[in-house]
Amino acid sequence: MTNNRHSVADVLELLQAATLEPAKLSEAIRALQALVWKSREWDSGLPTEMVEALADLAYDLDFFEPDPAARAEDPSYFAEDRALQEIAGALRRINAR
Repeated sequence: MTNNRHSVADVLELLQAATLEPAKLSEAIRALQALVWKSREWDSGLPTEMVEALADLAYDLDFFEPDPAARAEDPSYFAEDRALQEIAGALRRINAR
């Protein structure tokens, strides 16, 4: 993860970009989940509300499935529209702090 490492600011920028350009959604989700699940001390010095919002979002977006056939296999999977709603809600939570 050395060259692919994103900062919190990078991830927030990618998430914001995905809300404007959904083609960037998969990249934004991968970056968020890598940050939250694989980076050490990514949350150091961040407000608790931001850490919780990003961790919750990483978990929730694990249920995003772009392929309709795969999505049909499990009712907990959701499509792009819901993923974008989840991102927008998390960004609102973060910006409200």
